[in-house]
Amino acid sequence: MQITTEQRIIKARSKIMRHPTFMAISPVLMIGDWSVRDDIPTAATNGRDVLYGRKFIDGCDDKLLNFVVLHEYFHVMLQHMTTWAKITKEDPQLSNIAQDMVINLMLKDMDPTGDFLKIWEHAYCDPQYKGLDTGEVYRRLKQQSQNQPQGQQFDEHQPGEAGPGAEPGEGDGTEPGEGGMKPLSAAEAAEVKQAVDDALRQGALMAGKMGAGMHRDVASLLEPVVPWQDVLRDWLTTTAKGNDLSTWSRPARRWLGQDLYLPSRYTESVERIVIGIDTSGSIGDEDLRRALSEVAAACETVCPQFVDVIYWDAEVAAHEVYEGERVRDIATVTKPKGGGGTDVRAMFDYIERRGLNPQAVIVFTDGYTPWPNALSYPTLWCISTKGLRAPVGETLYVPT
Repeated sequence: MQITTEQRIIKARSKIMRHPTFMAISPVLMIGDWSVRDDIPTAATNGRDVLYGRKFIDGCDDKLLNFVVLHEYFHVMLQHMTTWAKITKEDPQLSNIAQDMVINLMLKDMDPTGDFLKIWEHAYCDPQYKGLDTGEVYRRLKQQSQNQPQGQQFDEHQPGEAGPGAEPGEGDGTEPGEGGMKPLSAAEAAEVKQAVDDALRQGALMAGKMGAGMHRDVASLLEPVVPWQDVLRDWLTTTAKGNDLSTWSRPARRWLGQDLYLPSRYTESVERIVIGIDTSGSIGDEDLRRALSEVAAACETVCPQFVDVIYWDAEVAAHEVYEGERVRDIATVTKPKGGGGTDVRAMFDYIERRGLNPQAVIVFTDGYTPWPNALSYPTLWCISTKGLRAPVGETLYVPT
């Protein structure tokens, strides 16, 4: 007796949930709804719900079906629809390729012998991108496309087509909002984020009890989250802390409101810290002031003589200098400027031209910028895009 398409998918989901390698992520498969449609060329997800094309699934053998099911739920697990919304808006096709590349390489690494999965023959799975996050894959693919002759693409199909080169993924078969796939609202995306975290923690416990492991790429999603403010403060203190001394000639203002007259701290060695802020639209005013408040608080320990706030987009739009105790007022008196393109290299060129020679540089950005090849100063990138890492310096995820 021939089973239906829906029954085959249920069977594949059941096998995934029992498999030692994939058991830890099986609770993710319980998030959202799934259905089979006749008008979907391959498969699609809006980041929570999954659609399967009947004709496409009927043409898959069991191992390929396992791959397709896992591929779609990896999009959900990695929260691709929200994490990479900006690059998807910028270039939907290239963003989808980058997301698919990351997932397919992860799946290939989790089943290297192909005993359980069969990577689709048209899937994007280039080993040169192994270990890179979606943002970096996207950046390299975009650079590659710009260097190619006009009209030459990475595949032979247009987004939404089923055929050679098409990839099962959120952008193929249906675009968000089409074919009944409603894009998630901000509240729904937040619910999915919490559901994914709960599912992975549940999966880790279940896998541990069954003696199964959790793949390192999946386990990294459950790394304990340390408040970014603490990390920033610790980094700045470790990187730029000078020889702190006390002085009674300048009382510590933070204690005067409590009628306490205490000495303020100052340093003999930390001269300058630079704060670079991407004003191309990557950080809102409220988030900016919150971030600057944290930097100002950290500077009370480091005690720099000067703090330079540099606003940049494709070039330096403004440069503010704060000296001594004026540093604590940065968040309230600063005047952001800019809003053009994005190229952080312009800021570092400016630092060199002006001979600022900072002891530390802190950059707030969403990370969608060409990167400098090397850095002359200790640099902390406070990036608002989860999963995106700078290739030089140190990276701190700062959610907005």
